[in-house]
Amino acid sequence: MAALIFNLLSSARDTLQLLLMQMKNSTPSLFSSSALLHEVVTFSQIGDRTVLIVGDIHGCYDELQELIKTAKESTIDQELYLVCVGDMLNKGPKSKKVLVFLRDLMDRGMASAVKGNHEEVILKHYSCLCKDKDYALPRRYTYLKEFEDEDFAFIKSLPYSISIPHLNIIIVHAGLVPGIPLHRQSIQDLCQMRNVETNIRFPWGLVSTAHRKPIRGVAWATKWEGPQHVYFGHDCRRGLQQLPFATGLDTGCVYGDKLTGVLLGGRSGIHTLLSVPARCQHYAGKQQVLLEECST
Repeated sequence: MAALIFNLLSSARDTLQLLLMQMKNSTPSLFSSSALLHEVVTFSQIGDRTVLIVGDIHGCYDELQELIKTAKESTIDQELYLVCVGDMLNKGPKSKKVLVFLRDLMDRGMASAVKGNHEEVILKHYSCLCKDKDYALPRRYTYLKEFEDEDFAFIKSLPYSISIPHLNIIIVHAGLVPGIPLHRQSIQDLCQMRNVETNIRFPWGLVSTAHRKPIRGVAWATKWEGPQHVYFGHDCRRGLQQLPFATGLDTGCVYGDKLTGVLLGGRSGIHTLLSVPARCQHYAGKQQVLLEECST
């Protein structure tokens, strides 16, 4: 009960933040309706196709295509249903190509994706551009000049979680606070958390709280007890995480490591992890990024 009360307050905070963002950003009518927060993908949408869940892509288009090719060679199902755990864009060399590819797949009912914290940052810069035509994009975001309004609308439309009931799985970008129903989870936590502290005392009792910093508490996935299995990204520091009810798929492709995915279901009932190596180190400064995660 105490944890529910705490996360109800977190949900109220998120709702207020979304309302304030909409009030401040009156320019783009594309955003007039709220994005779906939690999407459910049914068996009727996927059918007997094998599901390929892919870790953080970060604009690494070539590695994504190679992973899909490898996945198709690993299963009898040549048509896959692709699911992305967020952070599809930014940092890497071909964010626009990744976006166009995903939009096309989704238009044809062949893919789904959740927002990551990098998609959230992209939308913030778009909001600034809409309010001020002279807004100077930071150097690492100048590629957004290639994007059309429809591209930003697509990013805005992505949910924060995807549930696939017939596979008993949930996909989020960052994590979930154990013991809290999905619809009560904080949006900010879904995009940003890495750790969880348990048994934190508040006036109304003991609760579990999420943290972005990996130095407070423990990896949230170590405390997640299901019943759904959660697939997530966001945490390249820990790399591939394999726990009874959670699998972390961020293996740092953009930093020169590898892109990882998992094949699930299909006619063969497959459950296979696979990865492809990065073609190069697309984004330098991994150690600095990891230090910033601890200090911010």
